[in-house]
Amino acid sequence: MEKKLTPSICYMAGLVSKSNEKDKSAVGIQTGIEEIEQRFVEIALKEFSIEPTKIIIEEQAGGRHLFFYHSRVSKQLKDICARETYLFKKKDKLSSSYVAGMFDGAGHVTHTTMTINPLSTPDALMLENLGVHTKGNAVLNISNFMSLIKESSLLLERYSI
Repeated sequence: MEKKLTPSICYMAGLVSKSNEKDKSAVGIQTGIEEIEQRFVEIALKEFSIEPTKIIIEEQAGGRHLFFYHSRVSKQLKDICARETYLFKKKDKLSSSYVAGMFDGAGHVTHTTMTINPLSTPDALMLENLGVHTKGNAVLNISNFMSLIKESSLLLERYSI
């Protein structure tokens, strides 16, 4: 049985939407940010009842790769990502959590720009529906973007933006 959408599940879907997992039953992230690692593990344990011993952590240059194998969870998260333009049409907690997960998974901040790399065409359309304009991977109206994700993003918190 598929779990109902919650902000945590939407955050996880956004986070893993930017990962490069090769195995279709794997759910994982690559990050060097401890808070994001902790959130990933917390959601896996609480929302998906993944046993702690099933979460694999591999050290990599510049961070860690955290993942677990679970075909049902992987399918559910991929389905959410595939339907993002239909599911996340209005500014609410689910949309902000999903976008925050995308940003935490692949966002970058410099003094003058904020990007999500990669940003697919469906990602850009979904963001446009939420009032966030993009060009390529760059967010154009940063203040709207920040107000959308400020409650859910760990990366924004880390940069103290």
